[in-house]
Amino acid sequence: MISLPFRVACILIAGFLIVLAVTYIYKLNSRKVFWGVGLTTIIGILILLGLGVLRPSWGTETGTAVIVGISTAIGCAITLIYAAEDLYQKKRIKGKKIAETESVQKDMVPDHHKVTLPPRLDTELARKIFDKAIEEGYIIIDDDHYEWTLNKVLLAYMCGRIYCEDYPEKTIYEEKMYWMPGRVELFPGTELDKLFNMKDLTQSRHTRKNKAAPTGSEKIDKLFE
Repeated sequence: MISLPFRVACILIAGFLIVLAVTYIYKLNSRKVFWGVGLTTIIGILILLGLGVLRPSWGTETGTAVIVGISTAIGCAITLIYAAEDLYQKKRIKGKKIAETESVQKDMVPDHHKVTLPPRLDTELARKIFDKAIEEGYIIIDDDHYEWTLNKVLLAYMCGRIYCEDYPEKTIYEEKMYWMPGRVELFPGTELDKLFNMKDLTQSRHTRKNKAAPTGSEKIDKLFE
């Protein structure tokens, strides 16, 4: 015959395990559940003791069962409260580490990758040349757009080479380069004006193509090598 104290202890332990299982299965807020069950258990025992419902007494089987039950219940309640705080601290540490990792990864992203090129400008050649221009200091990142550090005509020349396949050519009569228009006629001036926070890049290209390449064009030509 199983003794009464042992049965009481088994019932309380079973209740403790049920609380853990329900919390895990349903993904409840573990801290609130554990604190709630723990405090309710302790307060409930104190109230029952105060009202005389529970009367621990030594020397009898019933008294021993009450004492064992109270001790087990309080022990489980304290364990739940400790577990609640332990889980909470682990979640805080984990969340802090994740935030720090994301922050480091964000800081490691090159600035030029933070500028989003519109679909019409986003080509493999454009990304390559813009990256080189950034490395050379011709382009500076300014929030969500680029800032060109050379003159506007050189920017129009570079963009003409990127998007219209313009090219430099030396004539047989003169020892100088000419800005020759490529086979693509449509120049994305509106998008480029916005990207570089400038005006009339289309006009700058239109008035200079078929003429002598602008001073400093060799800097741009090197980007395409």
